[in-house]
This record gives sequence, C-alpha cells and structure tokens, in this order.
Amino acid sequence: MWPLLRKLTIDNAPLLLSICMFGWAGNTIAGRLSSGEISPMVIVFLRWTIVSIFLLFLVPSKIAHSVHALNGKVLWLFLMGGVGYTGFNSLFYIAAQQTTAINLGIIQGVMPALILAGSVIIFREKTNLIQVVGLILTFLGVLILVSKGNIEVLLLLSLNYGDLIMFLSCFLYAGFTLGLRNKPAIDPLAMMFFFSLAALFSAIACLFIEYHYELVKWPSEWPEYLIILYIAFIPSLLSQLLFIRGVDLIGAGKAGLFINLMPIFSALLGVLILKETIEMFHLTSLIIVLCGIYLFMVVGKTS
Repeated sequence: MWPLLRKLTIDNAPLLLSICMFGWAGNTIAGRLSSGEISPMVIVFLRWTIVSIFLLFLVPSKIAHSVHALNGKVLWLFLMGGVGYTGFNSLFYIAAQQTTAINLGIIQGVMPALILAGSVIIFREKTNLIQVVGLILTFLGVLILVSKGNIEVLLLLSLNYGDLIMFLSCFLYAGFTLGLRNKPAIDPLAMMFFFSLAALFSAIACLFIEYHYELVKWPSEWPEYLIILYIAFIPSLLSQLLFIRGVDLIGAGKAGLFINLMPIFSALLGVLILKETIEMFHLTSLIIVLCGIYLFMVVGKTS
C-alpha cells in the first residue's frame, strides 16, 4: 500500500485526502451502528489490537530498525497513543451512543481551528484579528449545534451529553496533532505501529474499568464484526495512510483544509444510511463552522 502511495503525485493529493475524509466520516456511522451493540472500550481495544497485529506482520523490519529512534521518547509515545488514539476514540464512541452522526461530524469540524489555536498558545505562532474572528465563529457554530439553536438550552445548561463529550474529544486529538511536532524521523508505518501499540495498552486499562462497572459488551453477530473490521482497516489504517501521504504531497496546512469535508460527508452518510434528519440548526451550524475555519485557515493566513 505505502509503496503505491509513494508513486502518486501532487495532482493526486485532493483525491487521496477526499477519500481519507470519507473514510473518517464513515467512522461516525460505524459509531452510531455499534451503539448498544458493542461497548465503547471493546471497540477501542479490538480496533488497536487488529491494527497493531496487522502492522507488525506488514512491516516487521521497519519496526525493528525504528526502535532505537524512540530512546528517551517512551513517555511521549504513551501520551500520544493514550491521549490521541485511545482517549479520543473512547470519548468518540461514548458520544456516538448519545448523539447523531451529523452532530459527530460537524463538531469534529472545529479540530483545525483548535489545532491552530494550540499552535498560537503553545508554540507562539503569530495570529491576527481575522483568525481570532474565525476561531470565535467555529465555537459559535458548535454552540448553535449543541443547543439546537435554542438560547434557553444554553442558559439552562440542558445540553446534549453526547455533543459535549464529542467536543471534549476534539481537544484530545488536537493535542495529539500538536504533539506530532516532536515525532522522530522514522517510517510512517512503523510510527503508526508504535502509536497503535501504546493505544492498545491504554485501551486494556480502560477495558478493565468498563469491566469493573459491568458495561462490557462484545460483538456477537457478524454485522458487528464487520463494523469492527471497518473501523480497524478504513478510518484507523487506510485513511491515516492517505492523510500522511497527502501531507507529504501538499503540506500539513493545505491538507488540514480537507478536514472541512468530514462534516459534510458525515451529514450525507447520516441521512443516507441512518435516515437521520437534517434540520435548520444543523445547516446553520455547519455553515458558520465552515466559514470560521475558512477565515482562520485561509483568509487569516494570507493577511
């Protein structure tokens, strides 16, 4: 897979990144389909078990040659795998039991703004008024979504639990993305294996917690196993590889803009597969979030 991706040129980047976002949007559907059928920690555990084993057999020599590069980075590695992979995924699947695929997708649309905001705060990257306005707009869009366009919901703090959990998970993945600045220069597949392995160890701990509260629910029917396989091989592996290659071809800044497609794809899949209904507050929220991200990442960058 990776040798084939390496042969692609910059002209192929938009297609690669669009497919990537479609795969990630599909994860919102998988999360909703698994609700009530497979418990969140079981999904996370099985997801990273499959990915870790697959990569171990796929690139064993690259993994072995990359071990030395992780000297002094063990804590960083477990934070990245634990926070970015297990933490984000755990909250994502918990949220999926409480809210719609449309909401899951739209809320994830704030990630680019959170990442750039973190770059400004942590790495002292320069910002300007337009970017600040864009950031405020993205959060306004999320507030409209979680309150369903009703100010009384905000005032009474009767917000959707799942939407709030999804919003919190975005902060975890933004932290993971910022942490990638410190990654060692090793093969992408090997790096992904180490992240997956760290995520697996973290998932085991979370699985014990779920077991303690008697919430564990393993897949039992073949459609549930198909959901797990989809989650492991499409959003976890294929989409990740496509995104890595897309960043290689056009850079992280431009590649990040394609994340804006994920809310749109999630909404479409939610309507087509889950028969969810798009209401006016969904459209209003989506438009405001996309406008905010556009101001932050495009207009603000050129000012």
